[in-house]
Amino acid sequence: MNIPTEGEAGNWVLAGGSDVQHLTMAVDGTLYAYGKGLTSTLFKSTDGGLNWAHIGKVQDAITGIAVSPHDASNIYYATASAVYRSSNGGKTFVELPLSPGGAGTGHKEITSIAVTWFNLNIIAVGIKDTDSSEFGGVYTLDEADIIPDWVDTHIGSYDVYTVAFSPDYTSDRQLVVIMTDETDTLIASKIGDADWGANIGNARLDRDNSGSPTAVAVADSSAIAFPNDYNADVGSGKCIFYVGIDTGVGEGDVYKISCAEAPVISTATDLNVGGGYGQNNTDITGLTAYDDDATDILLAGAADSARTFISTNSGTKWTKSRKEATGDSDTCVLIPPDFATTGRMYAATSGDGSAFSMSRDIGASWNQLSLIDTSIDTIADLATSPGYGRDNTLFMLTFGSGPATEGLWRSVDGGVNWERILSGNLANVDSLKFVDLPPQYGGDCHTVFVAGESNGSPAIWESTDNGQTYRRRFTRDPTTNTAFPVDAWATIDENTLLIGSYDGSQGVIYRTTDGFSFSDGVPVGSQSLHSIALSPDFEKDGTILVGNTNGWVYCSGDNGSSYQPLPGDATSPPLAGSIAVAFDPEFKTNHIVYAASNNVDSGLYRFIIGHSADWESIDNTLPAGAIVNQLAVASNGTLYAVNSNANGGMERCLNPTYASGPTFETVTRGLSEGVTLSGLWQCDLLLWSIDTTNGKLMTFYDTLTSPATPVSPDNGASGIGSLLDHTIRNISLDWETMDGATSYEWQVDFDNNFSSIPSGFEGSTSASSAHLPALDPATTYYWRVRASAPILSPWSPKRSFTTSLDTEVVALKPEVPAAGAIGVSLRPVFQWTAVVGADAYELLVSPDAGFDNPAIVRINDYALSTNAWQCDVSLDYDTTYYWKVRATTESTKSAWSSSSIFTTESPPATDNETSTEPPSSTSQKNQDGVADLTQSLNTQSVPTTPSPMQIKPPSPPTPAQPAIQLPNLSQPPGVPGWIIYLIGGLLSIIILALMVILAIVLKIKRF
Repeated sequence: MNIPTEGEAGNWVLAGGSDVQHLTMAVDGTLYAYGKGLTSTLFKSTDGGLNWAHIGKVQDAITGIAVSPHDASNIYYATASAVYRSSNGGKTFVELPLSPGGAGTGHKEITSIAVTWFNLNIIAVGIKDTDSSEFGGVYTLDEADIIPDWVDTHIGSYDVYTVAFSPDYTSDRQLVVIMTDETDTLIASKIGDADWGANIGNARLDRDNSGSPTAVAVADSSAIAFPNDYNADVGSGKCIFYVGIDTGVGEGDVYKISCAEAPVISTATDLNVGGGYGQNNTDITGLTAYDDDATDILLAGAADSARTFISTNSGTKWTKSRKEATGDSDTCVLIPPDFATTGRMYAATSGDGSAFSMSRDIGASWNQLSLIDTSIDTIADLATSPGYGRDNTLFMLTFGSGPATEGLWRSVDGGVNWERILSGNLANVDSLKFVDLPPQYGGDCHTVFVAGESNGSPAIWESTDNGQTYRRRFTRDPTTNTAFPVDAWATIDENTLLIGSYDGSQGVIYRTTDGFSFSDGVPVGSQSLHSIALSPDFEKDGTILVGNTNGWVYCSGDNGSSYQPLPGDATSPPLAGSIAVAFDPEFKTNHIVYAASNNVDSGLYRFIIGHSADWESIDNTLPAGAIVNQLAVASNGTLYAVNSNANGGMERCLNPTYASGPTFETVTRGLSEGVTLSGLWQCDLLLWSIDTTNGKLMTFYDTLTSPATPVSPDNGASGIGSLLDHTIRNISLDWETMDGATSYEWQVDFDNNFSSIPSGFEGSTSASSAHLPALDPATTYYWRVRASAPILSPWSPKRSFTTSLDTEVVALKPEVPAAGAIGVSLRPVFQWTAVVGADAYELLVSPDAGFDNPAIVRINDYALSTNAWQCDVSLDYDTTYYWKVRATTESTKSAWSSSSIFTTESPPATDNETSTEPPSSTSQKNQDGVADLTQSLNTQSVPTTPSPMQIKPPSPPTPAQPAIQLPNLSQPPGVPGWIIYLIGGLLSIIILALMVILAIVLKIKRF
């Protein structure tokens, strides 16, 4: 992963030996700075100081930088003797003609430069003479002149330390300077072509020394800051600006200049930035102002430190930074124009640990972004956000080669950019050792814990604002009041820590729930402690694992009240060396824990609490000389461990809980030759480790912890494959591609345990499919697939398919009724060739060739058990029928036979020569189940390629079985003639009887 890197290769995030000075912002937001101490000295940033590039091949010692307010591509810088200009954004520079005021000769030096716009760019420089009683001046150059040249503004006998054009120079034509006669410091203005002080009276700077004003003489540097709403019209009430003075002897400060119309003297008010901290006078190097409606926000940078002071009420009250920028001196500050929306402020410093820093909290705390005077030799610790996939937040603790080079870095974009948020360069930070985050980190919780030393004592720093500001607390035993070091720790929540230490005779674990007080230490063995782990369900079971430095593992099941060794009856160390411990994610049910020993050839171990008698070594693939110094277990159960031997890589196991023996593999892909890994951190599919050989942070994205996904054949599919030479061909396995996989392994077997795979029934491929060899017909096969490179994935779920029946030798075909037969009985016998291995046969009979409206449907549960059947329903007279059959087994079906055709007999003649309708079979057809069978027929997959078969002797007709026919609605039901005669006779008898009864009744009534 990207980490802060030195020089051009790292976009100058690190710049060892540099001082960052003359921070300047162009109108388009581009930043420029002088990198003093570097070979290339002029730097440019277009992304708010995250990354820099040196420009123009400039290698000069720079005394000032200025950019045209009209055209951001016009950049100027000054050396002690000359001014250089670029009109192409800093790609190239040319020297302006001559040296202003004889700079570079007679001990005269250019101290500052300013640029404004009036028709074209106007450049002003301030000059001082380093000789006593010798002075410099102010010179200007107007590029609108036909032959531009430097013009002396005749300021008098003064050394000039700062020049500045008013923000609205095109209207007010004001130029302001800070100058000294080596006794007094004056603030003077020049309006247009008028003389200095002719329009606005000069201001004299005095400091209040026990009630007696004393003259202040600027000697090193100074700064001028105009508010956004500045107006050079004295009567506007807005003719107010601010200056900062560095006397070099601690007698400077920030002054408010209230302009007055000459000859009245302008007022200079000492704002006393350090007054609230016992510093009545503070030398100031940097000053910037920002108008916030009714008040001015002021930011000042100290000359003798990296301290900043902020005022949000026009200088009435000042607050110094709680976490300072790093560096020793010359703090240059800048509030960008977009401060109201971004809240950002910038600072640049010099000296040890100097850097370009940024504040997002109005100067309360500063983080180093770039041009940092430090080195990174070792990555000591890492903490990853539990929600890394959402917030991409990392915290990294690094060590450099020099003193005070420890640094805590934060990245919120997955390592693309880093900020140093805590440094050994800061006061009260001696060293940094560990960093950790609570499991609840993210959302409303942004707590960060850092362990180290402060003022010679062990300490813990806590930040609740994501590392911006810290609260320090010292670790002390509540009984003895002695300091104890942090040897190992675990974070329970944003308030609670477990801290492992050593009191000289035993390992001890302390607990704090408020950050200030610690519980009495609980003894844990007789050696110092190395690691602490909390169970996945710690809030409910309170289980804690502890590994020490002498081969012991201890467990607490009572939330840390007491600790017992694992195994409980151990009288000597069960393992060796320093022990890293971890829980299986399913510990709640399987009670499995893991341990790793950093002793050579010790390896990885597993223990089942309540079941195991000893620790079980589980990785027999570790190479000789392996040193396992850390392990991690993902939520899906994958176990990882780092082998800290050269070229050792990472051990990975997808099935560490398998009783029959886990399968480990060594992962070295992406590691260069000779790399040694140290430490291991894991969050979901991402892992991190440190390449100690090259000082790099390595990351591993394990996309192959989930099983492959089969696509085809469908699970349980039957009757598949094409027959050739009595074998099944053209069957392929297909699965979804897996992110990161470069090769796959597939297996096919006759059973689902894959214990003895036939030759040719497994293989590897870089594609997401595999063509199978010839298979047996009518056979069920099981298959699975997994990624095999660059690492293994779990096997896919097992799937099965069944091949088609062999019907090739003699085609399955209808025999009786013979093809084209005429006059076939209405209840014919159907017979067809038999197929060896068939369990049943399905039969369709239909009056249409497409079998859209079958008259007889014997499929599925109504299939026939033999290859002959006596039709038990009557077909229609004088009707042509089509019929076909196929063979089935419990798991597969053959293709349908070719269709055969026959025509039923004509109806017999009646006595009265009247044609009678043939008997209708409709009333005899089983109406129950017809719809279901029809639906089954229409939705059933029918193989299009016939399967081979074998012949067996015809079987005798079996007794009639129930047949299901679909109703034929095209003909009305018919009735035999003798039934009609019978019904007619009966009706005649009934009518005659009724007539007799009626006659008798009438006769009785008559009498």
